[in-house]
Amino acid sequence: MCAIRHTNLKRGNMGVCRVLVLLFLTLCEVYSRDPYSICASLKDKSDCDQVERQDFVRCQYSLHNVDCLLNIENKRADFGTVQPEAALVGAKFLKNVVVVGEFRTDTELDDSEFAVVVLVRKTHTGGLKNLRGKKYCHPGFKFNHIVTDFVLKEFENTVLKENNAEGCKNKVSTATLLEKEIRAVSEFFGPSCRPGPWFGFEKFDNEFYKNYSNLCELCKENDCKAGNVPFTDSINCLLNGGDVAVTTMHTVYQYFNSTEYKNRIDEFAYLCKNGEVRGLDNPCAWSKQPWNLIVVNKEKESVIKSDIQSWFANNIINTNSNIEPVNADTKNIQPILFPTDQEYNKIQIVAEAPTLLEYIAKYREIPSTEEKCGENIRWCTVSNAEQQKCEWLAQASANVAIQPTIKCIQSPTPFACLEDIKIGGVDVVASDAHLGYIARKKDLAPLAFPDTASKDRIKPIIVLRNDNNSINSLADLKGKKACIPDYGGIEWLSFINTARAQGVISHSSCDYGKLISDFVSESCMPGAHDKEHEVSGNIDVEKLCKLCQPDPQESKTGVNCNSNTENRFYGHVGALKCLKEAGEFAVVTQEDYSEFNPNDFRVLCKNGSLAAAPGFIVDENCALTKIIDSEVLAKKDGSKVGNINAVLLNLETRFGSDRHKFFEVFNSFNNTLDLLFKDSTQGLSYLQSQSTHIKNFVQLFEDVQKCVANDKDNSGTRSGVTILSFAICLLLPLFY
Repeated sequence: MCAIRHTNLKRGNMGVCRVLVLLFLTLCEVYSRDPYSICASLKDKSDCDQVERQDFVRCQYSLHNVDCLLNIENKRADFGTVQPEAALVGAKFLKNVVVVGEFRTDTELDDSEFAVVVLVRKTHTGGLKNLRGKKYCHPGFKFNHIVTDFVLKEFENTVLKENNAEGCKNKVSTATLLEKEIRAVSEFFGPSCRPGPWFGFEKFDNEFYKNYSNLCELCKENDCKAGNVPFTDSINCLLNGGDVAVTTMHTVYQYFNSTEYKNRIDEFAYLCKNGEVRGLDNPCAWSKQPWNLIVVNKEKESVIKSDIQSWFANNIINTNSNIEPVNADTKNIQPILFPTDQEYNKIQIVAEAPTLLEYIAKYREIPSTEEKCGENIRWCTVSNAEQQKCEWLAQASANVAIQPTIKCIQSPTPFACLEDIKIGGVDVVASDAHLGYIARKKDLAPLAFPDTASKDRIKPIIVLRNDNNSINSLADLKGKKACIPDYGGIEWLSFINTARAQGVISHSSCDYGKLISDFVSESCMPGAHDKEHEVSGNIDVEKLCKLCQPDPQESKTGVNCNSNTENRFYGHVGALKCLKEAGEFAVVTQEDYSEFNPNDFRVLCKNGSLAAAPGFIVDENCALTKIIDSEVLAKKDGSKVGNINAVLLNLETRFGSDRHKFFEVFNSFNNTLDLLFKDSTQGLSYLQSQSTHIKNFVQLFEDVQKCVANDKDNSGTRSGVTILSFAICLLLPLFY
């Protein structure tokens, strides 16, 4: 608590005293209010530890820039710094975040970090309508979040739309909207230099460069790779015979003020968005890039803005002379708040504190998420939180020109998502591996596999009670009481496949439901009564649900076989409870299971031998298999497979796990885990992967498919390709 002791003072010292008292009271205000909360990343931990010792700022750790914005919007943080692309994504969603400052450099004090412009020869007439067949000069596409593809494509997309030449009906080998766009640009412009990468995968890009070679014709040595000074290169291309060039305003200024090119300034002009042609002394920008921004919750805008000016008085460009510098130790705040690039060391205070939407409007239009050429990717979500993340992802994707656009459609449950894909209501979902059997019964196929660290992969094991001496082999399980986490799940399927492979379960039928129903006695397999689980009509539902018990806290019925928490024995923990109280064996995923005494249980290995020691931890050779925990599913015969794959590849490239990215699709969103993808996802793998855990997963379902195919062959009906070969066929056009 701050206090001032009363003393007798001589009149001559009163003026000095007043100054000291005012300074003292100012410092008291700073240190007596509740500490501010600043967005920080884990790399800021040491600086945060020092800042928090002083009790006027604490750190709210954020996963990425979008996470920071959501933390500020929801008052988990008070202020922070974000990249302009994060502000562009959040602009239409956030109401409580305002801009109070911009980070600039000592040398660049313009109102934007850069402005994209279009140059033409001064003799050009006809605006945007008279560009067909012209020689097009472009800087290329290698700038990631600094200069996004949307900004770099804005000119050509506007021109194509203006001339009804978007190429929506183009027939292309990959059946992707991306290739349709490239073909449309190729057919509209003449010999050009539009360097890549156009897709970001070398083999794919090289094929495009070959097929649309006129777009590389004006590049040096016909090499379609962007140079080290791309915006200068596009002007060089213009001067060497081109007709129209995309570059930046700053590059134009430097280029035509150089001694070498100053005498050519009258040959060229700006082409504006409205088709107007202007001299180089009267520029018009197509899009501007804002600076890195200081953003705050609007309720604390005034006090935080004032304190920032006090803390960093030497870094403020437009200093308010009425604000006194505070001599608090703020050196540890600076590396948390300021951009990593130390060149951006000046702060321009934004006096009016606009919302993100108001601020961005001064620089560029927010890209539309509406479909182009009647094409989109309809992504299935199963909760309000997942729908929200999907909508942010859709906007982020549109902002970097990923095509087709994503449309988010909410279904009530994961099972409903699978059904919606089957009937054509949605196109894609990242689904739990435990739903794989049900998905394939609905004619869905995997396009990609969210890959994880080894510890997060599924390893199903057969567990017995340690006091049960009647089971010493797989054959001894026949006629026993089984506890399975979920009917049709990975544990259920892995057990049946293993038992069939060992000859314990009959090969005479491919009706897996009937096989397991005939093999066990009274059991608990949640969902065995449920149509959503694609249950066979030949199973004994009463027997497979007999051991299940309703949870008295959640269930309203006396009998409950549901595959949810209303059933006490649902899930892995539930299956072990079932085993302990009523069953004779369980099949669960290998985990620690701290709720149980491991000495009460013993694992039966897939070769039929008992584990040497009690507990759940056994080596991989004992587990039934080791597989990934989720997959990206689409309709087996869907027409959108090429576009979905293009979007998936781009999502990982643009928003994969990387602390430098403003948004991460594989990470938590708004303090909620496992939305769209599981947070354990490190990246996407595909069917060609040689990783054992992915091959095991594919093989697991291929065994089922082969069994079904053989059944059909025996009845005189030839089966189609297996799921594996079918999906590979779908992917071949994309990669080869």
